[in-house]
Amino acid sequence: MIQDGLSVAIFADDPALLEVARYWSGKRNGRMLPGRADIDPLELSTGVWPNLLLTEPVPESAAMRYRLVGSAHVERYTFDFTGKTTAEIMQGSYRDYMERIYRTCLDEAAPVYSESVFRWDDADYAHGHSSTRRLMLPVSLGDPDRAAQILSVQVWPMRMRDLRSVTELSRNSDYCDGAFTLLDRDSFQPIQRDRAAPR
Repeated sequence: MIQDGLSVAIFADDPALLEVARYWSGKRNGRMLPGRADIDPLELSTGVWPNLLLTEPVPESAAMRYRLVGSAHVERYTFDFTGKTTAEIMQGSYRDYMERIYRTCLDEAAPVYSESVFRWDDADYAHGHSSTRRLMLPVSLGDPDRAAQILSVQVWPMRMRDLRSVTELSRNSDYCDGAFTLLDRDSFQPIQRDRAAPR
């Protein structure tokens, strides 16, 4: 049943997102969520590792802390933000958007799929825009019914000509808000489609 759901999932055309979704599903072992101890990035394809992120909430804050940052993120955003928080590396509407997606994944203890587009003042930077796709998957720490961390895989369908830090990019006032979709944890079908980020 899970395999059938995944074959028609809204992200099924992307091999990396599909592989991580199948991995997460297999690690649940009949539970609501897999435990962090069950997740080993080395069990995934080597082509997927660079696109992984592991985040956890910062107590009494909307911010999230990055516990694992794959090399594709380090290369794209020009620095390793392992140990940093969204509050330290992001600004403005992009930070609000990302924190809302993370919090939805944690609060609902369910997968979240998102797409977003940046727009830059510099037309030479990724032809003036860059798109990205993400799949966020909740994991537990002890209590299998409570999401405590998020395993994410993020890909960029468009190759960017230049690399800049996420801090610099999120500073741009022309960021185009994205949308995200909460998914059923068994079928990966939309529970609520296209939640827009607040403006």
